[in-house]
Amino acid sequence: MAIYELNPDAVNVLLIGEADLVVEFAQVLTSRSIPFSILPLMDEIDELDMEFPDMDLDSEALSIDADMFGAFNSRVIEDLRAQPGAFTHIVDLSFVNPFDRKITLEIASAVNPRATVLASTLTSTATELGLLSNTPLRIIGIGIVPSLMSTTPLMEYAPGLNATADHIARAHSFLQTLGYIPECVEDRVALVHMRILATLINEAAFAVMEGVATPADIDQAMKLGTNYPKGLLEWADEIGIPIVTLVLESLYREYQQERYRPCVLLKQYMRAGWNGKAAGRGFYTY
Repeated sequence: MAIYELNPDAVNVLLIGEADLVVEFAQVLTSRSIPFSILPLMDEIDELDMEFPDMDLDSEALSIDADMFGAFNSRVIEDLRAQPGAFTHIVDLSFVNPFDRKITLEIASAVNPRATVLASTLTSTATELGLLSNTPLRIIGIGIVPSLMSTTPLMEYAPGLNATADHIARAHSFLQTLGYIPECVEDRVALVHMRILATLINEAAFAVMEGVATPADIDQAMKLGTNYPKGLLEWADEIGIPIVTLVLESLYREYQQERYRPCVLLKQYMRAGWNGKAAGRGFYTY
């Protein structure tokens, strides 16, 4: 059995997940001069037909377009097996269904059995991901909010229920190294910030759909009445309406409470391609 020794002071990060989020987090790592590599999602692997030792982990063989990572294309790993045990931290920035993100996370963790795993909790809890990916002792959920990674001063994190003290401490230290103020919360879908924000955005969307007020009026009322830096629907456009909707659907699936049922207007905007600021149109036109 191979034993991988890690330098306790070294940090070498493996990023996996949706390209946009990976690129955004890569910029944070670059600003702190932290070495990292990128492993594209392996959703094309049929785990029912292949055992792990026989899996082809070559990104070219998987027909994955490395160009999706822009300026960080050179960071894409072509064969993860060439660097066994090299990474101290695995950061999973996926927001798809937990079963869809299971394969890549499980493989990355198996090749790096000592790495602390930090995983986005936008759509699932760390405990659930730890069960699916075989990493229950070393997985920590993080409250990544798309488009805000480089500007937010605080980063929520939530240890999986089985996470050990040493991995929790390493996750806390890693977030501090990135310049965040780490805040430990309970392991819940979307943690605190994004859960509350998505719920408020949903209520604002219902208000627009029901003709209570215009998006501009709702946002102005929230900024003046609650001193929010941005209006709720401005937040929706910046984060991305599909992500907000996905968070709401995940909360609804987890709790089965009506308050988390996504507003039909959010779904209609997605059907029209009005996905927010990046798409040029959402609640506002850009």
